[in-house]
Amino acid sequence: MAERTDAQPHSDDSGMNVNQPPQGQPDAPSQTWDEDQPVEQAKSLFVTLGKAFRAFQLYDANNPVRQRFVEALRGGFRTIWEEVDRLVLRVTEDRILLGEVPVYEAASRNESLAFLFFKDGVREIAFTPGIEGEELERFLGILQKARKLVPEGDDLLTVLWQEDLQHFEYQYIDLLAEGVELPQPGGGHDARELQAVLQAETAAEEGEDAQEAAASGQAAEPGPATVSKDDFNPTLYALDPREMEILAGELRKELQRDVRADVLNALFDRLEEPENRARQSEILDILRMLLPSFLSRGQLSAATAVLQELGQLERMEGVFDEQRLAESRAILDEISTPETIEELIRALYDGTIRTSAAQLGQFLQYLRGGALPALLRASETVDHKELQSVLRESVKGIAARNRGALVALLQESDPLIAAGAARLAGEMQVTEAGPALAGLLAHPDPAVRLAAVDAAVSLKASMVAGALVDTLDDPERDVRIAAARALGTLRYTPAADALEDIITGKEIRNADIAEKIAFFEAFGLVAGEAGVRTLDGLLSGKRFLGKREPTEIRAAAALGLGKIPGPAARAALQKAADDDDPVVRSNVGRALRGEEAS
Repeated sequence: MAERTDAQPHSDDSGMNVNQPPQGQPDAPSQTWDEDQPVEQAKSLFVTLGKAFRAFQLYDANNPVRQRFVEALRGGFRTIWEEVDRLVLRVTEDRILLGEVPVYEAASRNESLAFLFFKDGVREIAFTPGIEGEELERFLGILQKARKLVPEGDDLLTVLWQEDLQHFEYQYIDLLAEGVELPQPGGGHDARELQAVLQAETAAEEGEDAQEAAASGQAAEPGPATVSKDDFNPTLYALDPREMEILAGELRKELQRDVRADVLNALFDRLEEPENRARQSEILDILRMLLPSFLSRGQLSAATAVLQELGQLERMEGVFDEQRLAESRAILDEISTPETIEELIRALYDGTIRTSAAQLGQFLQYLRGGALPALLRASETVDHKELQSVLRESVKGIAARNRGALVALLQESDPLIAAGAARLAGEMQVTEAGPALAGLLAHPDPAVRLAAVDAAVSLKASMVAGALVDTLDDPERDVRIAAARALGTLRYTPAADALEDIITGKEIRNADIAEKIAFFEAFGLVAGEAGVRTLDGLLSGKRFLGKREPTEIRAAAALGLGKIPGPAARAALQKAADDDDPVVRSNVGRALRGEEAS
């Protein structure tokens, strides 16, 4: 980075770079121009960034359009890193500059990335290698969240502080402290060129549509050129129009008749005759062979009709004796095996068979508990949204009829199945799963432990809540955060001492911002008014030699106080409402307004 020409940046306790420019020069340049700077690459990067940001706002995370633009943005950063190892840019009201050269301009403030940063005091931004990794989508998410912020809520600085990006740096001025007002809206740039481009693109699209229509018209088959007189040659036995209409109607009926349904109905009629047990067994054997054939052809409606009819006959008194009842149930057990379900899911996923979500759901609801492991695994791994939704609803239906089978799945060695069963047990309020969930909190797979924590919150089981206290020092960050939030949600007061030891200890200072917030808010929810003194001391108190706690600790303490009702907590927050640290001040304001941490 080039040498500074004005004030030198320094770091506060939050680890953020803070630059206080000379009075009256809020936009003084932070670097001089270097001919070796990658200007063209930077311009291309910001064009790609604008497209990726629009796609990020318009499409879901798994949409191919959004993924393509985000990947293009990753490539843009990789190109930059071939030239420099740090990209430092200056932010003005309507431009982003590399040295003195604009690499980004916007005609409208509503769509301007430059103004998005500028209005909240950001005057310089810097990207470093690594931003193209997992932090890239988090950065786009920050921009999306900043676009939706309301004046009385958080500002961009608070959102950036919470996300704690490692490969994106920024320098800002404190607008409130410096008395700087946001610039008044200007006239913007002339949009006539953009209008001309839009009209040209619209005309091109209309031309393509006309060509396609013309091509379609050429493909139409011409009608017959002549008519033979034989077409009008009457015979002695010709039918009158009414008879022809009747005959055509009967032909249509015959062609549209579902012969398979008629055959199945005939078989079921004979199956209802208990006086012929041998014939019942023969028909059941036929149905047992037909079901796999229906499934392999994707004829789920026919398979569902068979299962539905068998279920009704099993419930009808006197139709089946013990042997025939066992034979009928064996058909359903065979269809519900994991091997059959896995093959069915694989065929649906790769398109070998096609069916609607409604037909699949109707078929799956008749399966037995033996289908649960395969369905649960598929519902956790399949990335087809509609199929996944149908599978999950079917799993719920089967589990509701086989709660014991669901609890047994909590002991599965497969982490995917154990985690899915834990989430399902919590969602369905299967209280008998409490002891097994407590055991899963010590499972070697962190995904299973995390699912067990989520289920504990849903069940509100005191047995599982007690085990959550031991999970606060879990080796996995996400599990620790989930456990702290769970204890706060459950208001589990016996956890207050353990949480207080953590927020006043040394380890929490090495945690990231999200983990700090989770533990401090959990302590506020669990300890109540008894925790005001501890949190007030961390927010406003001073340590040895009069030094205050770091910014992150103070801000998190403010959020913890915001979770405690009553005048004592509010008084402690109001005491810090005019704090000279903008991040602390912002979080104190949020706590006073009762807003949730984002």
